[in-house]
Amino acid sequence: MSELLIILQNQRTILARAVAEGLEQADCRELQKTRGGQPEVLLDTLTACTADSDEAPVRQWLHGLRPESGKGTVPWREILLGLSVLEAAGEGAVEEQIAEKPVRQAAFSELHRAVDRLRAGYLQQLVQGSEIPTAASFAAVAEDSGDCIYVAGAHGEPFYLNPAGRRLLGLPEEKSVSQIPLHDLYTPDSWQQLRDVAVPEVNKTGHWRGQSRLRQPPGEEPIEVQTTILRVRLTEAPRPLGLALIHRDLSDRARLERTLAESEARKHAILESALDPIITIDHEGFITEFNRAAEQVFGYSRDRILGTRPTDLLFPPSMDPQQKERIERYLTAGEGSMLGKRAEVTAVRADGRTFPAEMAMTISHERGSPVLSFFVRDISQRKKAEQEQARYAAELERSNRELEQFAYVASHDLQEPLRKIRTFSGRLLERKADRLDEEIRDDLNRIQKSAARMQALIDGLLTLSRVSTRPQNYLPVDLGHVVGEVTADLEEQIRHVQGRVEMGRLPTIQADPLQMRQLFQNLIANGLKFHRSEEPPVIRVSGRYLRGRNEGPAKSQPGEEYCRILVEDNGIGFEEKHCDRIFGVFQRLHPRDVYEGTGIGLAVCRRIVERHGGQIAAQGLLGQGSRFEIFLPIRQAKERTENEEFT
Repeated sequence: MSELLIILQNQRTILARAVAEGLEQADCRELQKTRGGQPEVLLDTLTACTADSDEAPVRQWLHGLRPESGKGTVPWREILLGLSVLEAAGEGAVEEQIAEKPVRQAAFSELHRAVDRLRAGYLQQLVQGSEIPTAASFAAVAEDSGDCIYVAGAHGEPFYLNPAGRRLLGLPEEKSVSQIPLHDLYTPDSWQQLRDVAVPEVNKTGHWRGQSRLRQPPGEEPIEVQTTILRVRLTEAPRPLGLALIHRDLSDRARLERTLAESEARKHAILESALDPIITIDHEGFITEFNRAAEQVFGYSRDRILGTRPTDLLFPPSMDPQQKERIERYLTAGEGSMLGKRAEVTAVRADGRTFPAEMAMTISHERGSPVLSFFVRDISQRKKAEQEQARYAAELERSNRELEQFAYVASHDLQEPLRKIRTFSGRLLERKADRLDEEIRDDLNRIQKSAARMQALIDGLLTLSRVSTRPQNYLPVDLGHVVGEVTADLEEQIRHVQGRVEMGRLPTIQADPLQMRQLFQNLIANGLKFHRSEEPPVIRVSGRYLRGRNEGPAKSQPGEEYCRILVEDNGIGFEEKHCDRIFGVFQRLHPRDVYEGTGIGLAVCRRIVERHGGQIAAQGLLGQGSRFEIFLPIRQAKERTENEEFT
């Protein structure tokens, strides 16, 4: 089946509407009253003339041109205009539906031959009939035509050019057409074609049709035209009167062809530069496009895949039994549940290896038929990463279970022996002190201190593990109220070192109240403990909301609002090189006999802040004090409140 026949069949409704509108504009009232003048009948006749060389469709159409009343005839002008309308509608459909220039030109030629058969059949009937058009009526048609009509004598001398021809050639009204030799109208190559090919064909068959190029003023491009040459004679005259040359401007068509060619080039460039495979299939289900990325991913050459079906090699039915049926349904109905959506499928490479792929399908129309495009992405690496992440999550969950078990052991099994060590060593010191010499009493005191220190370490580890494993109860928390309660709890320690805690305005945020209390208690207690002997400690706590986008922490989540908390003291400070080390577990910067502690407090602070989606950093200056800067989100992210992840 030819491309023209496919268009005439698939675009029948659209073409019938275009023909009907054209007949109305051409004022073909009498023609429209006949059966042969109906748009559907005209299209069916054109389709039959295209598919079959038999003259039966022409005779049947001519028979349908009789008025329904049986009286009179349809004006010949309306019939010829109607055929021109039919031809123009067909040309428009061919230009729209066929992108490849050679195929489009072949369809044009096929269309023109079919319409010419209808014209020839009607003119033959007209000449043989009794109503022969007058010269005046022919002249009226020529004067109104939008095509360039040029009539020359038997020896090539011009004697008529219609108004449309004058406009196309740029010939002023006052200049006589007889002053322009015929060969001056054409480019040298076109004139040679007309002289050596067209004229002999006209002498033989009476007509010729092809393309020519009309000359234009210097500096301007020649005009591309479709040329029809007819032999002009009267039935009673033994010799022809001359030639009628009809030119139809193809400039718009040429521009459209260039535009289509540029569009095809852009489409090809996009296909070839795409990083993911793009596969296109036609309305019959065969692959027509297979870009370079597809060659690389699947391992097949383009030539090997073109003309096959997607389910033949790329997506075998054994991997997805419904895939073939789904594609056929989409092509038939032009719609489907997967269109515009992404779905995971299993694809097969040329070496037989399968791989997971993500595929989206879109449907469009070319030449009136549906075309399905597959956009495929190899997700092997993503799947591998997901599996690795799942393995890591499982390992993390196992690790946290072990941590919970450790916390249980530490809180029960380890503390019970430790309590006994402290109890029995203390009982010896109390009850048998008079019987013990100085060395034994010193050993028992050391046991007591070591047990107390071990108890503190276990308590610190328990605190750290609870921060890591206990789900948070996020509530609105007034940080000012929390700092006030912590200050009251530390009142005795503050009085002992003659220090003070200064508190500015603090925000209210969504947080775990108990962990916020622990955070500020550790930081304020640190400031009281690490003070200079010559100066009473002063701890300042302040905060504010961060309104600007650029004020948040460096690794903040998009769309989250933060507050900034500062805890500053005038204590002993530390060297800047230790600003990260101090947050480690059991990390101490000073001897135990100078400053007591387990080295866990700041590690707990960091864990609390991070569990709330925030960040904490320390700055210090040896001998002048330290400052802790804390960023906390005002509202907790949904994933932290609904799906708590262990860290």
